[in-house]
Amino acid sequence: MIRQVSALPKLVVQKALELTRFRGHPFPRGESTPRTQGLTSRPRSYILVGMNAPTKTQESAKGRTRDPEATRECLLHCAFQEIYEHGYAGASLDRILAHSGVTKGALYHHFGSKAELANAVIDEVIRPLVMERWADPIAESDDPITALREHLTEVMADFTDQEMACGCPLNNLVQELANAAEGFREHLARVYDEWRAGLAVAFARGKAAGNVRQDVDPAAAAAFIVASVEGLATTMKSSRDREVTGSAATMFLQFLESLRPAPAEAHAA
Repeated sequence: MIRQVSALPKLVVQKALELTRFRGHPFPRGESTPRTQGLTSRPRSYILVGMNAPTKTQESAKGRTRDPEATRECLLHCAFQEIYEHGYAGASLDRILAHSGVTKGALYHHFGSKAELANAVIDEVIRPLVMERWADPIAESDDPITALREHLTEVMADFTDQEMACGCPLNNLVQELANAAEGFREHLARVYDEWRAGLAVAFARGKAAGNVRQDVDPAAAAAFIVASVEGLATTMKSSRDREVTGSAATMFLQFLESLRPAPAEAHAA
């Protein structure tokens, strides 16, 4: 059974977002930021919302804690980081245990297998991360085109070379695991379903407000936007070329603008 995010004490999003900026929109050509790092450097670590950075004492005591929820959260935190850096196949349970300070017995108390742990990461870390990154910024807007454009432009300006190299954690796992066993595809597909649904609702609201063309199918627009964003993430990760990715993102934003009503249609609405 999928654990409901609402049952968690806000554990899993903000710092992970800082690590995984996988948005697809233009960024200043030739401009670098002070945070840019070499492509071979190790991805930055993050702390999940609701978690403090563990001290050495806390880490060594994790295996003895009587707080099973904190132990589980720590495992999810470290597993996400390990999978994001190494992929599922390359992820090491030993490294997860070493980074978390949790015993192997405690790991298998919470997760029966590596696959079960990975599916929990998809459901409880990646899913809310995607929703916060892509659905929440337009959730209350009646002009989803403007909201999405502004959001994409804002976050892309921050991109570092390292973040380009890491790519999108959801897209990474789809590429690696969609044809694997263990039910991975179903867990991944649910994230995409929810992402598309959120966008479709926003575009339906935009149509009602007269900010989206009346002939636009919200579900079809949502499907195309998700496919485009993930395609941009793949382009970014494979090329690591800001100009190539920026050019593709510019075309995507032009598509978004094409979904606006003509002035006369907007006035009539």
